[in-house]
Amino acid sequence: MMLVMTIMPLVASEEIENKFEKNDFKFDVHHSIRLVRKVGKIPIAIFRSWNPLWQIFLKHLDIVSFSIFEDTDEPEFLHANMRIRNFEYSELRSCYYIYWKYDGTRCFVGTNTHTKGEYVRSIAGYYDGDDTAHYSTINGEINEEDNTLTWTIPKDLICNPETGDQLVEIYAGTFLIYQKDCSAKIQLHLASDRAEPPINQCYSYILHN
Repeated sequence: MMLVMTIMPLVASEEIENKFEKNDFKFDVHHSIRLVRKVGKIPIAIFRSWNPLWQIFLKHLDIVSFSIFEDTDEPEFLHANMRIRNFEYSELRSCYYIYWKYDGTRCFVGTNTHTKGEYVRSIAGYYDGDDTAHYSTINGEINEEDNTLTWTIPKDLICNPETGDQLVEIYAGTFLIYQKDCSAKIQLHLASDRAEPPINQCYSYILHN
């Protein structure tokens, strides 16, 4: 009996964890007015505040948790998930993104929606040295009942990470943007939520497949 009890923890400790998942505080969406140039410029912050009343109207931006994970049957893909406090389609452009760095390059996956769900597009890609985004449309799903967004990301769109490689500086963000045109040179951001590690910490994940 003592032998069995000794062996079991050792076996359990060898199990491979192939999912990165983090929770975020609820009711922490900020009403933040910023002007953002599409390429290469620091955003101009005009106003930023937190107010409990705003949480009623911005619950579709409130991140509850997000994750990055793998499927051993699909080694050519990386998967990601985001849970929102109360997802609903907005008339304005609502953006849901997860970011990370791989080998010094900032990569991302996300979904843009507007016009009450008439427009929905999921993308993944990376930023080059000039902060220009290179991306392609990917498979993404939104489950309104579960308040979740999920993505299936071809690894060749995110710099081809391999087994044993590490993704670092992982965080998630949601944004409410006035312009529906993603290519607008100057965009007016109205609200945002950001799920990131505490100060002086860094979220990371090592690929297993």
